[in-house]
Amino acid sequence: MLTGNLWMVDSTGWVVIINALVASAVLVGLGRFLARGRLTSGVPEGRQVFGEFAINFFIKKAREMSDAHDRAKIVGTVTPFLGTFFFFILLCNLFAFLPVPVVNRPPTSFFSATLALALCAVFGNLLLAARFKGPGGAIKHLFWPNPLQWVSEVTDVLSLSLRLFGNIGGEYMTIVLVAAAVPVGIPLIIHVLGLIPSFVQAFVFTLLTASFLAGAIHHEEREEKARRHWFGRRRSEPATRS
Repeated sequence: MLTGNLWMVDSTGWVVIINALVASAVLVGLGRFLARGRLTSGVPEGRQVFGEFAINFFIKKAREMSDAHDRAKIVGTVTPFLGTFFFFILLCNLFAFLPVPVVNRPPTSFFSATLALALCAVFGNLLLAARFKGPGGAIKHLFWPNPLQWVSEVTDVLSLSLRLFGNIGGEYMTIVLVAAAVPVGIPLIIHVLGLIPSFVQAFVFTLLTASFLAGAIHHEEREEKARRHWFGRRRSEPATRS
């Protein structure tokens, strides 16, 4: 954009990319720090306590999906999958609280970033379903029992991306507008209250991803249970008189 004799360059895209890379680097560094040293299967201490506390919820969610499947395989794969989404989104959301005007743009306030996260979640679910049930089972999930079952995968992408973008983007714009009008006092209150949706939106995104993954893994098992329940109930009903 040309204003007078100066060229004004929109750096929003680069800021979002750099912030996302910084969040990724922080996660990798923190993971290496927590996993460094000797780990024990007994009573944990120090870093191991914090690390196990952070991933315990995702281990429980993965175990819930392991019915009729290899538990160790599912827990070892699903736990880092869900944990990465949660902690990455949470760190990205927290960029809004940095006291630097340009750097404090959260990547999750940019729709391209939330759309990329949603695509990774949905395609990741299909890849994991293919790993646990085979490629045929993953493809069957898209077209059976409804040939338009794949449409739900598209709506999953839209719902995940739009929900995260709308909440975090709206929160960021609120902070910017309030800080421009009242630079002292009220912005601090908004920052403190903003911690809640930052955590909640990361949590909701992860829970929905886990729900979609569980549906993809246990799609046939749930249909079979419903079929057995229905036909078993019909057989147990007394014959009606003509």
